[in-house]
Amino acid sequence: MSLLSPYLAALGVSVSWKHKTGNDGNDDTYTTSTITVLWAHGAKVIRTAQGDELQCQAICKCEAAVEAGDVLTKDSRDYPVLGLVGVAYDGSMRSVALGGSRSGGA
Repeated sequence: MSLLSPYLAALGVSVSWKHKTGNDGNDDTYTTSTITVLWAHGAKVIRTAQGDELQCQAICKCEAAVEAGDVLTKDSRDYPVLGLVGVAYDGSMRSVALGGSRSGGA
């Protein structure tokens, strides 16, 4: 349990998380699960934990190990994870930058 847990319980939304597990030679392969996140829409430029600047369309906070290359699906729209914005000192929660949505979904 993290400091984020009470907020996720009260305000969180369920999304489908496609975690990139590899590549079969032609396409990326993913495992899919449902996670709860805090979601904030709004285009902005952010700085990742690695110091890169990204133009993102949304930010989400979660307890899952979401990372760049993954895809979050909300309201039947896919949002690619562009980068990690920050991680709690104990790894229990993280914030990620999301790219523009695409029709699709899991």
